[in-house]
Amino acid sequence: MNIEALVSQMMEINVSARLWHWTTDTAQHHVTYEQFLTQNETFTDSLVESSLGNEKKINFLEVQVRPESKTYSLDDATAKLKSYREEIYKAKQFFEERNEQGDAELITILDDVTELTSKTLYLLKLK
Repeated sequence: MNIEALVSQMMEINVSARLWHWTTDTAQHHVTYEQFLTQNETFTDSLVESSLGNEKKINFLEVQVRPESKTYSLDDATAKLKSYREEIYKAKQFFEERNEQGDAELITILDDVTELTSKTLYLLKLK
């Protein structure tokens, strides 16, 4: 897992969450998406800055964001969040196995992202 792909995924889910935030017709989901994207953006920034602070190279020309733009569906949003959580888990495993300088910081940030995503999935279940 390279940092560029991970940052791309983190930025892409934020764009999707912003679109869900604007198009949901449920006030509680509107607030849940706002909280998710605000915190996920902070974690994305922390991941990039921690990487750079530990002398990890990031080719920002390889960071690409291609969110899906389609009619809002809670089922689709939930599926995308579950997929995102799985990708974050895989990235965390990669850093655990690699165990280079600074990887422990990245793992901590990814733990927070996993917790945020699980909490968001729970809140979206509430009526």
